[in-house]
Amino acid sequence: MTPYRMARPEERDEIIDLANYAFSIDFEKILPKVYHENDQSYAITKVAENKDGKLVSQIAVLPQTLHVGAQELRAKFLGGVAVHPRARGEGHMLALMTSWLEEMKGTTDISILSGQRQRYEYFGYTSGGTKYEYTISKANVRHALKAIDSKGITFSPLFELEDAVQFADQSNTSRLAYVSRETELLEKILSSYGQIPVGISFEDKQIGYLIKDHSGTAITELSVTDTEDIRKIIKAYFDRYAIDQVKISLPEYDLAYNAVLSDFAEGYKVEASNMYNIYDFANVLEAYLTLKFNTIGLSYGLFSAIMDDQPVTIRVDQAGVQVERKAMPEAVVLDKMEAQKLILTPFGRHMDVAAPKDWFPLPVYWYVVDCF
Repeated sequence: MTPYRMARPEERDEIIDLANYAFSIDFEKILPKVYHENDQSYAITKVAENKDGKLVSQIAVLPQTLHVGAQELRAKFLGGVAVHPRARGEGHMLALMTSWLEEMKGTTDISILSGQRQRYEYFGYTSGGTKYEYTISKANVRHALKAIDSKGITFSPLFELEDAVQFADQSNTSRLAYVSRETELLEKILSSYGQIPVGISFEDKQIGYLIKDHSGTAITELSVTDTEDIRKIIKAYFDRYAIDQVKISLPEYDLAYNAVLSDFAEGYKVEASNMYNIYDFANVLEAYLTLKFNTIGLSYGLFSAIMDDQPVTIRVDQAGVQVERKAMPEAVVLDKMEAQKLILTPFGRHMDVAAPKDWFPLPVYWYVVDCF
């Protein structure tokens, strides 16, 4: 019988070797925030070993603290899923996933992963949340920003700037929703997944930062002290990196950023931000409905449901959002996947459920460098 257990400290290198072999990539280079010198990646990894004591499969779960307004949510991001090619089809992924999912009960509000939809729907994950992606072209800049003066805007490696760690940390924690980032690992975090953190200055004063890919044609994170500077930053960015177009990703609730970019971008698309598995529906609903109420806005209403055996009653009025852990007699009964479809996707509005149409999907969003 195959042993399934937590990895041991001495297996740290073997964990990375197995992941590298399974994916043909360098995990220490791709994910330095998790796999770095003196890390404890073994402490978040469950493994399967064969009869010879060699690791043949593994799954890691990265604990995260998610701040949504004044509320803290317990998040677990699943990643590092690897099976040795010779051990595929032996049921190791199922066993390890089942073990992790059971362990998350009572200790987790929401779990996240990035992966193939149907594969992870079997384990209770739904593709959802909301990501806005804007496409800006040279023509947009030439016509819409022709009167914008971008002189004085400069770009440089973020962590070469004075007080870069403090600036980037304060920028993150000032957001309406954010994942806590360890300051001692901040440079590694912002460089994960091949991303490049770039400081933005105006006349030698730092006014923001962005995170881009190697080609410069995708900006996965943009943070500025004043959104009025975005136009001149974008104009200077095109001059600096000599690109034909750039795609910029944002959460839906960042209204000021969306207002500026939507004013001149060639186009945009709205898509799922990740796959999510909700363990505590009341906590997640209260956090993200309150965020949506305070930004995008919600119509007043009342809705009661039993979601995955969890009773919830939601009221939205002039006082805000109230979520109770009880159900009314007429409450609709939804299983986990039905409940997640309702609250995480735009397709819930087509369900035969009497929830106000503008409450969902919840604007759940993870920045690329916070993923695992």
